[in-house]
Amino acid sequence: MQSPAGYIAAIKTALDQSPVIATWTLLNEMTLSNRGHIRVRLTLSNGDFVEASEFFSVGSTSIQQQRYRYQWMDPSKTQLRKRWDNAPHFPEIATFPHHVHIEQENQVLPSTLLGMLDLVAHLESSITDATRP
Repeated sequence: MQSPAGYIAAIKTALDQSPVIATWTLLNEMTLSNRGHIRVRLTLSNGDFVEASEFFSVGSTSIQQQRYRYQWMDPSKTQLRKRWDNAPHFPEIATFPHHVHIEQENQVLPSTLLGMLDLVAHLESSITDATRP
């Protein structure tokens, strides 16, 4: 079983090592014996901006995301690219409460549960794919 501090350390390592994250700032970090929270701001290699927040608990075999919000914006921070969250405000979505907003607040699609490490992998895939000829 991974500790909350170990999970946050893994996130920080992923942020440090990601080729698509130019800079990142830790806004909040909290760990208790069985849960924690991390909030970061990222500047991506293409200039885009991401703010990510995750509250999690430690289960018997895995980390469990309790509440999360990952917002990906253009460099001017005026155009939403995607926002994943699990706020319980779209009960009609098949993956309720998990969903993603695509480019507009009212364009909501089903989404699977994401952890911050999944987010980093998604950003790497999306930005790498967008820069290939």
